[in-house]
Amino acid sequence: MMAQLARLAGTGAQSGRGSLGTDISAAVLALVAMAILGNLVEEFTAFEWSLWAIQAILALSLVLIWGYGGIFSFGQAAIYGIGGYTYGFWAINFADNTGETLTAVVAAVVVGAAFAALLGYFMFYGNVTNVYVAIITLATSLVLFAFVNSTSGSEYRIGDAPFGGYNGMTRIPRLTWRLPGGASHELTRVQFFVVCVAAGLLIAVGIRMLSRRPFGRVAVAMQHNELRTELSGYNVRSHKLALFTIGGGIAAFAGALFSAWGRFISPPVFSLTPAALVVIWVLVGSRSSVAGAFIGVLIVEGLSSWAGGADGNNEPIVLGAILVFIVLFLPGGVIANAAKVWAMTGSQALNRWSKPPTPPEAALRSQPKPGSSVFDWMTEANGVRSNTPIATRNVTKRFGGITAVDNVTIDFPPTGVSCLIGPNGAGKSTLFGLLSGQYSVTDGSVLLEEQNLTKWPAFQRARQGIGVKLQVASIFKELSVRENLWLACFALPHNRATADDRAEQLLEWLELGDHAQNPAGTLSHGQQQWLEIGMVVATKPCVVLLDEPTAGMTREETRRTGELVAQLGERASVIVVEHDMEFVRQLSAPVTVLHRGRLFTQGSFDELSRDERILDIYLGRE
Repeated sequence: MMAQLARLAGTGAQSGRGSLGTDISAAVLALVAMAILGNLVEEFTAFEWSLWAIQAILALSLVLIWGYGGIFSFGQAAIYGIGGYTYGFWAINFADNTGETLTAVVAAVVVGAAFAALLGYFMFYGNVTNVYVAIITLATSLVLFAFVNSTSGSEYRIGDAPFGGYNGMTRIPRLTWRLPGGASHELTRVQFFVVCVAAGLLIAVGIRMLSRRPFGRVAVAMQHNELRTELSGYNVRSHKLALFTIGGGIAAFAGALFSAWGRFISPPVFSLTPAALVVIWVLVGSRSSVAGAFIGVLIVEGLSSWAGGADGNNEPIVLGAILVFIVLFLPGGVIANAAKVWAMTGSQALNRWSKPPTPPEAALRSQPKPGSSVFDWMTEANGVRSNTPIATRNVTKRFGGITAVDNVTIDFPPTGVSCLIGPNGAGKSTLFGLLSGQYSVTDGSVLLEEQNLTKWPAFQRARQGIGVKLQVASIFKELSVRENLWLACFALPHNRATADDRAEQLLEWLELGDHAQNPAGTLSHGQQQWLEIGMVVATKPCVVLLDEPTAGMTREETRRTGELVAQLGERASVIVVEHDMEFVRQLSAPVTVLHRGRLFTQGSFDELSRDERILDIYLGRE
């Protein structure tokens, strides 16, 4: 089993471009091997392995939402329990009439996914941070544990199926299938083992397929840099909700199989130990790998079975020792570290499933259309919007008792470059956050084409044409340069071919073609700043907000950045916050001065450089 799963595991992102056919072939080989092995071992051993396969499916649900989407949850075991109880209720009530329990499995998946969707809606649309997502999901598990434990009375039942309280639900029918008009067939233990393995491998291949699709690529980007994903025009909350819902359906499916496996389910499935155990499996195997779900369960459950003893008293010690060893010596999990070692030796046997796969090779070799340029499609996209100014009307932002922006009204030109200067604490970055939607306005309004954007979230403003480059380069450092640009290009047209073409155009415009396949984090500081500017341009903006675009740059990099900004100013309204007065002089743009959160004065650079009041502000003189 280990050998076949190693075949499926694969190594890092550079080589993760394996085709769907390769993944399916590896899965089929693993399934055939398990089917043969299941028929060779004792029936009880196959019965135990079935539980491990079910647990691997549960671990896959966490790999999907945490390893791919960055959502850390302690609630997968709770949804697993919901799926198990739902299967029991449905099967006990209807199996005698229908002669099958497959509909009970479907009901479990639907109920589990619906519960995950409801819980996820309140968490993600309530803007709960990742730390509190973990706390809420853990608290939800414990609440369910307390509730189900208290349902021992005869009144706690659905139809003929009692909850059972702390004793649990018993006499749950096994997995049974039946063709219309035919006889019922209950799966044997070996058949059930093969079905569980097949289901796990099918789900693993499905996750791999999803990761190659734009939805999966956006999920990976969201994990690495949620803010940049939203500023590119993606609805991060809806992506999180969809991912969490899919993960909930997978966990509930595993719970249904568990009820069919043991014909029993009880409240401890909602307790703290199962919630933590799912996390341990994924940590041991590798959360960035679908193969890690299988490997983690095999290692943890195998060692627990071998060293835990018949009474299971040693299991906590075994689990603790495994977890400490992984954290100290194999951070990232077994698969990730094995992949690094095998990559150093030139082996490709783990080069498939250890990380989310990169885009297909055909997309990576896309070439820009002859005669096309970045600004051809940018100007075409803007159309009338390029003649539309952005403005603030009496905008105020308070953080508690501190007023960062105070009653500011500014009209920016529809095209050209405008500079925003002022000493530290003047409110420049806060004003940018109000324009982009990162901050909510306390009072006043933000307008674009006389349309009120005040209550719009950042992703909607990005779709409307407001692009933002942050003070510190906000890019997807772990992803390739090309993937960074592709994700930004895909945000608005949602067309893969168009995104491929535009990403190539941007690579050429930014002169980053030689670095296209390198992780963006390996670029120099100046190149990372240019890459972020390219990602802003990819969203086809009519308004470009640049927060200190030359910070930390050399003189030559600053000069080139000025040329890029000037090019953008010919087709959009570019608003630049900058402390480098030489760069402001180079731009030869109108300047707005903020002081203590208020609009102080406006004028040309030459006019303001002769204004003694400006010198007083920067020198701290009254």
